[in-house]
Amino acid sequence: MRHLLFFLLLLLTANILKASKIDTAGAEKHFTKKQLEDDVKFLTATIADVHPHMYHSINQKQYQRLTDSVINELADGMTGKQAWPLISRLVGALGEGHSSFNLPGNFATDLKKGGNVLFPVSIREFNGKYFVVKADGSGEDALMPGDNISSINGIGAAQLIDDLSRHMGGLKLWRANDVCRNIIPYLDIYNIHGPYHISFLRGGRSDSVTLKPVSFADYVSYIRAKAGKSTAIPLTRDLSFSYLESGKAYLSINSLTAKPEIFKYFLDSVFTQLKQTPSATLIIDLRRNGGGNSALGETLLNYITDKPFRMQGGVKWKVSQEYKNQLSKGMNAEAVESMAYYMNAENGSVLESGDSKPQKHAASQLLFKGKVVVLIGPRTFSSANMLANTIQDYNLATLVGEPSGEPANDYGELITVVLPNTGFSFTTSTKQFIRANGNSTDGQPVLPKYSVYDDPLTPVDEVLEFAKKM
Repeated sequence: MRHLLFFLLLLLTANILKASKIDTAGAEKHFTKKQLEDDVKFLTATIADVHPHMYHSINQKQYQRLTDSVINELADGMTGKQAWPLISRLVGALGEGHSSFNLPGNFATDLKKGGNVLFPVSIREFNGKYFVVKADGSGEDALMPGDNISSINGIGAAQLIDDLSRHMGGLKLWRANDVCRNIIPYLDIYNIHGPYHISFLRGGRSDSVTLKPVSFADYVSYIRAKAGKSTAIPLTRDLSFSYLESGKAYLSINSLTAKPEIFKYFLDSVFTQLKQTPSATLIIDLRRNGGGNSALGETLLNYITDKPFRMQGGVKWKVSQEYKNQLSKGMNAEAVESMAYYMNAENGSVLESGDSKPQKHAASQLLFKGKVVVLIGPRTFSSANMLANTIQDYNLATLVGEPSGEPANDYGELITVVLPNTGFSFTTSTKQFIRANGNSTDGQPVLPKYSVYDDPLTPVDEVLEFAKKM
């Protein structure tokens, strides 16, 4: 249902986009309508070739209507900046978190050179209702860290999440994380410009302020000056282990991108320490884990369970010439030969695997036999999402926190495609991963057993505190 929002957004933003066609920048490259239309046709044809289930969130007729609407909005003489918000919606409409239309490569550079054009506020996160301020980089210096922004230029924060993430799929909180990180370029490319009229809450009281746009140099200067006066935020390590004051053990895994031998060496050291200094409860934190190598997730499970499990209920891999070409570019002859089962498969076919039953894996000699609590949230994504789903479906540990950042039935094995005329690029999936229990129709994210929300306005980590009391 959330993907019907794309059609509402077409109506809501039509006037803005039409106006933007007139205000073209002479220094930018301009495109004919035919060039833009050819890129749209190339984009939709390529997605149809490579994606295993293109219409899983939007049906074919709806997608065709969206395509026709985009083409109708395109015009002769449009710049890349004007065409990007239109064409990008065709990738966002796929509705999955691994599909995204990438910002033009020169866009950030142009913004830095563009004078007083930048939104002057750094956003820490979206808490489900408000943008939480990280720092005010304006000359007015009116906002404080922790202030809750309810609207910008009359557009509510929740609506802005949808408006500024039309180019990407995924659940709302996952898209919100991306918007918060990139709110400055997104506001600009989606034509939301200064002066910025901001409504906010501080200490439960409503207020408002108007901030002027700033240059990149001034923004950096203001932010650095304030950073020097505030307490530095410690860097977050990808892998860390400690004992908490409650006596419980805490293992933070913020990425699954380490080399397998390094990851195993780290786990060996952690679980050796747990043998030597036992703890009744191990808390594993996956809340900031955006994924990586799913094999590392399986490695971790061998240290915390001896129950049968499988990481996925099946895989569907779309065969295409486009992905064969991408594989060939990054592989030597021996590696290409090892992929013969894919390289020799007929384009357009789908390779299916993974119908095996849950297996009893070889548990580590350092197997932890106490209570295991796993923390998840909207930043738990990709291979970390698969790990959390395996834990959920086979009851391998107790999940605490918020729903994960994407459905347990998700996509991956990415391909990046460059459009021939504009040079725009997008990323999308070639594989579908079915959740561990095999239920391919379940559209839900991984759900915790105990739902606990971490309030960003308090210094306490409510999710961790809840886990410590279990």
